[in-house]
Amino acid sequence: MNRNSSPLRRAVLAAAVACVLGTAACSSTGADATGSTAGGSSAGGTAPAAATAAVQAAVKGIDGPVPTTGPRAVQGRNVWIVSAFEQVPNIAVMTKSLKEAGQALGWKVSVCDGRNNAGGAWAACVRQAVAAKASGIILDAVDCAPVKAALAEARSAGTKIVGMSAFDCSDPRQGGGASMFDGNATFASTVPSTAEFLRQQGRLRADWIIAQSKGRAKVVHVRFRGVALGEYLAEGFTEEIATCKGCSVVGTVDITPEDIPQIRQKFESALLKAPQADAVAVDEDFIVTAGIQQALATANRPGLIAAGGECSQDTLSALRTGRGVQMCIGSSLGWLAYSAADALNRVFAGAQPASSGLGWSLVTKDHNLPAEGALFESATDYRAGYRAVWGASAS
Repeated sequence: MNRNSSPLRRAVLAAAVACVLGTAACSSTGADATGSTAGGSSAGGTAPAAATAAVQAAVKGIDGPVPTTGPRAVQGRNVWIVSAFEQVPNIAVMTKSLKEAGQALGWKVSVCDGRNNAGGAWAACVRQAVAAKASGIILDAVDCAPVKAALAEARSAGTKIVGMSAFDCSDPRQGGGASMFDGNATFASTVPSTAEFLRQQGRLRADWIIAQSKGRAKVVHVRFRGVALGEYLAEGFTEEIATCKGCSVVGTVDITPEDIPQIRQKFESALLKAPQADAVAVDEDFIVTAGIQQALATANRPGLIAAGGECSQDTLSALRTGRGVQMCIGSSLGWLAYSAADALNRVFAGAQPASSGLGWSLVTKDHNLPAEGALFESATDYRAGYRAVWGASAS
């Protein structure tokens, strides 16, 4: 089945992409980042040092510095943002930040809402940009494969392409063909690609569970299958939990877009079949809010620990209740957008890409939780940093 073959599937993909690649806050604890004193002992032994260290580092945040050098603003360019679906809040936030950054660069910025790719709207947006003689296109949560033919037309017209929360056609899960992007939004220097961004977050979710359980977790793992971002998240978690000799995955729940109405039922069935389970890992927050949070909040499983996804608004609210999911991983959406704008400016100037410094922070009820109703935002003033590089005003 084509990955964009139904409105429901497209809606889930758009929401999931936005959530995973920079949402609101997340959760975990500080000097107690593992939920207990680091190195504390129990019948299960001592919390593995590497996992505890990774969790504590993530509580502090792994953001790096914003670039301090680069080309000045290449002004006067006609730039189009092709948005996956503006009704997805996180995508709308990224679009707004992209417009803000583009205006600081002196660009004329237009937005085309791809409306979940209804009627092939993503490719239509790309072609509309080409017809308008766009200098550059930023794909906002739109992967390469569904718009490959339209991107080929754009490249033939001399239009530059940059991806943000998007996988290029060279990615193995997009077909592994020739690259169609001229650049990409970047991350911290330790995160070389979007795929690695997701893998590392999957590993961190496993590290939190390893540390919380002191290396004795019996995990039910809830995965989003058949979609690149979900596969990379699951891959990172699976690899990392396997390094814990005393841990085991005692149940898996595979979710596809078609499973959305049955998420809670599937999860509760898996939990019943694994009475020994004392930990739950959910790779994406849209799955949490589609039924698992409710199931966790009502389950009579004292001591059950639960790791959430990318800190959506609903997950942040759940953290405040102290019931259900207890951690998530937050990354700044605005910073991601400024990174994409900088990448396109560097492409225009013929300059090399630069690490944006964007990382993440682990968030729990007690650590890094933003004010109620607020998105997760980094403490780094990335706007001022980029504007200084571009020679733009601070307004």
